[in-house]
Amino acid sequence: MSKPKKQPMPEAGDANTEVAAPEPPAAEKMLRPKAPRLSDSLKAQADRVIAARDKKKAPLGADRNPREPEEDLVVFAFRLSAEERELIHKAAGPAKASRFVRTLVVAAAKRDEAVVRELLATVS
Repeated sequence: MSKPKKQPMPEAGDANTEVAAPEPPAAEKMLRPKAPRLSDSLKAQADRVIAARDKKKAPLGADRNPREPEEDLVVFAFRLSAEERELIHKAAGPAKASRFVRTLVVAAAKRDEAVVRELLATVS
């Protein structure tokens, strides 16, 4: 394909001259793909999907619940056997093992016997 011809630039003093954007050649127009047309049922289905997606999006602005900043926490990990892990989960109850272990370890580190005894009383 050859390069399109350059349009002459208008003179600075010639205010009445308008420069139109060059039109693409006819062959180039034919090569542009046309957008596919959807059948009425597919278009209706697509509209329903888009509407459902927009409904799920979180509202913007004042309606949103601002997240509270999390505490500045770090990870402290240690290895357990599977049996020890199961014992902790049984003692703490469902979905409370991490909080139970953290409370017990921090109370022991602070030498807070009252909290340790309280935790042990909940297990027994």
